[in-house]
Amino acid sequence: MERLNTFLGRHVWAQVLLVVLLGWVVIMLMSPGEPALALLLRAAVTSVGAVAVLLVLRAREKRAAGGSGDRLADLDRRLRHGEIPSSPADRKAMLDLVEQRLHRTRHRRPALVVLWLMYALCVAAPLLLGLVRQALVCGLLGAVLLPLLTWQGGRQLRRLREARETLRKGAGGEVPAAREPVEERGPGRSSSDG
Repeated sequence: MERLNTFLGRHVWAQVLLVVLLGWVVIMLMSPGEPALALLLRAAVTSVGAVAVLLVLRAREKRAAGGSGDRLADLDRRLRHGEIPSSPADRKAMLDLVEQRLHRTRHRRPALVVLWLMYALCVAAPLLLGLVRQALVCGLLGAVLLPLLTWQGGRQLRRLREARETLRKGAGGEVPAAREPVEERGPGRSSSDG
């Protein structure tokens, strides 16, 4: 999973391809019997908005990380593992990235409510129109994805807040610059020793 995360973090084209392919699979499940190429074209067209948002967010995060996709992927990996860099420049870049991501999540709760309501409408509308297959596909996707997205979003938010707190304290000299293994602290000294 780590290799996949790193690969997707470094290559935007792979993220775009993944968005289009996932959209294609969903549309194929909802519209069986239609030509696959026509459905692929429909998936590509309907994915334009998601791809545009992805590219804008990626450009902003690259700027916060110092302008490089590789640097952004490295900082993202460190954030996932709870590693705080020792270099002041890397700490500053990570703090900028964390602040940007936290700013983006400031309306998380209302957005989740709207998302859940939107999925409920996506299930109810086809049911009212007698399109049971489409309602079933949307319902199953919502039953799996919505709780997963809600849980994962909360987990990511906690990680970002912890990283921000650690990075801010570290800038004031109250916390060590980086996590150190116990062996490097010296014999008989704990992390709380001065």
